[in-house]
Amino acid sequence: MIKIKYKVLFILAIILTFSLQSINVFSLANNGIGLTGEYYDNMDFTNLRAIRTDPIVNFNWLLGSPHLLISSDTFSVQWTGQVEPKYSETYTFYTASDDGVRLWVNNQLIIDDWTDHASTENSGSVTLTAGQKYDIKLEYYENGGLADVKLLWSSNKHIKEIIPELSLYPDT
Repeated sequence: MIKIKYKVLFILAIILTFSLQSINVFSLANNGIGLTGEYYDNMDFTNLRAIRTDPIVNFNWLLGSPHLLISSDTFSVQWTGQVEPKYSETYTFYTASDDGVRLWVNNQLIIDDWTDHASTENSGSVTLTAGQKYDIKLEYYENGGLADVKLLWSSNKHIKEIIPELSLYPDT
């Protein structure tokens, strides 16, 4: 009876070892906490009022303000840091915003819709290597009415989603 228990425990240990080896290394390696957000009480990135780390960029302020020290209209935000992809392939980045938005990935301007507009989705693509961190900068301004901004991505192996916190790293 004791020999059978040890054999069962041995088999379970082998199964557990192989199971742990098959865990996605990405989920263990990525430890992002978001992007650095600089919040300005003006549309032209002047009058800095707040700096914080935002885990994701998925905001809908409606007619409100992103911060107590910022008016509900004519403000701007700049998010900076790094993004780390899961796969080596071409990624499509998406922004959804009301109003203007610009996005740089690896110092390449891939989205440029610096105009007043209702909520609009824009996209741009860039080839990235898995596990490598790339500089990312998202600029946004609000010029009246509703205010929203989102940052998403997709690839052949990756569904379209808000870029998760674990893939975003703030400026150091």
